[in-house]
Amino acid sequence: MIRQLLAEATPSFSWSARPGNWRIEVFAGLVGAILVIPQGITFAYLAGLPPEYGLYCAIFVTLICSLLGSSSMMSGPNTAVAILIGAAVLPLAGRGSPVYIDFVFLLCMMVGLIQLVFWLARGARIFQYLSPAAISGISAGAGFLIIMASLDSMLDLSTFNTTFFYEKLYVIASDARDLVNPFSLAIGLTTIAGGYLGRRYSPRYFIIIAVSAGYLCGLLVAFIWPQPHTELEYLGRMPLQWLPLTIPNINMDYLMISINLIPYAITIAFIGLAQSLVIVRELKMETDQNINLDKEVYAQGMANFLAPFFSSFAGAGSFNRTRANQSLGATTPLSGIAAAGFVLILITFLGPVLTYMPMAAMSGTLFIVGADMIKWRDIKHYAQVRSELAIYLATFISIMFFGLAVGVVVAVFLSVSVFMLRISQLELKVEPGDAGLVLKVKGALFYASVAHLTERFHSHAGENLTVDLQYTTHIDQSAVDFFIRESRHMTAHGHKLTLLINDRQRKFLEKLGASTELELVSL
Repeated sequence: MIRQLLAEATPSFSWSARPGNWRIEVFAGLVGAILVIPQGITFAYLAGLPPEYGLYCAIFVTLICSLLGSSSMMSGPNTAVAILIGAAVLPLAGRGSPVYIDFVFLLCMMVGLIQLVFWLARGARIFQYLSPAAISGISAGAGFLIIMASLDSMLDLSTFNTTFFYEKLYVIASDARDLVNPFSLAIGLTTIAGGYLGRRYSPRYFIIIAVSAGYLCGLLVAFIWPQPHTELEYLGRMPLQWLPLTIPNINMDYLMISINLIPYAITIAFIGLAQSLVIVRELKMETDQNINLDKEVYAQGMANFLAPFFSSFAGAGSFNRTRANQSLGATTPLSGIAAAGFVLILITFLGPVLTYMPMAAMSGTLFIVGADMIKWRDIKHYAQVRSELAIYLATFISIMFFGLAVGVVVAVFLSVSVFMLRISQLELKVEPGDAGLVLKVKGALFYASVAHLTERFHSHAGENLTVDLQYTTHIDQSAVDFFIRESRHMTAHGHKLTLLINDRQRKFLEKLGASTELELVSL
């Protein structure tokens, strides 16, 4: 066990031996860097921090996760995590103040520690119960949220907030003339059109084509009309240090106040891991990557714990950047490592060029990525099984109306519930035997399935009964208690209960002291 933990806790470059094209990985990293720059700035604002903190998150959280992880998942700034950080710390200090930043750092360290405890407890297994329908529903819901978020910059609605998406769509449709910036809309539509045309003729580079089309359209608009007339929002200049080392300020006063942050830390830790592991599960199903889920949990926890030491805040896996990464053919952590380096290089050396990048062009690109995450064929596929369709639709609708965090919780709850219902159903078959009836039990005998067995016992009351457990995968204590109770009842009425068991089941029954109460026959 110790050896396994050490292997998961140390960087593994086994992926470097896999056949692949490093040029594809590096190019995917470049695309990821272009996508994450505006996101990092936006998510830093959501977290109540200066914009450079979002860029540091895009660099160092992504880098640490890729170095310590085993997949091509793109980690870094995350919408839900950033919003929860702001909600947790804002009541404790003024937005963006030094004290506020101290509390954010302390909160992020707590998130990382909780995730590391989750790793030690092998908590990744919980997410193995997520059904493919739930994963597809989360991915589609995240894509929908990305599309709705992209409308803000594409239509220049930066100051426009609503509770539900349909409110936004209604207000936009009813008052488009006063709300929508036609120049931003033109740039966004040009970006989208460039992306889809680029995909038709050059599928590998369509995102770069989309960004380039939007950038050139923005330059043309800026050349014809002055900025006060267009009111276009540009990426702008951002100060960035190459190595922003810092030591979080931790003292007794902060620790006492930080007790209020514990519920938020637990929530952020769980939501962040849930999103990351859903992404990793999807990569594991759709690609041939050799992914260790426990190693991914460790990588995420360590990245979030170390983030404050690099002037950053906690992050998680990114649906849109990972999807773009996957569409370009990246299959190793090298793409994430390259993305972290390219963010630093782009901001440092291409600052003057990126300064004039229209935010509408970035939003148009995100629109394309979000649309790609909604696979309409999934609805037709899951419609063949009602339970799977219900999980998919419930997850998707929950995310649409209540956000990604609620949707992930709904997906986990429904997946586990359906799993429990399925394994609690026993396959029972009654056959005549030499000394009465033989009841063959196939499935798992535990507290949730004992009720099914009770009904069958009562339907054959007044007869000797032999229960064949050779096809029973699991027996828990409640099932043993049931057999003891039924054996006593049948003996009192002059009948006999016999269990046909294997060696493993006999050891378990003897451990519970049930061998003296039951008549056992080894198979």
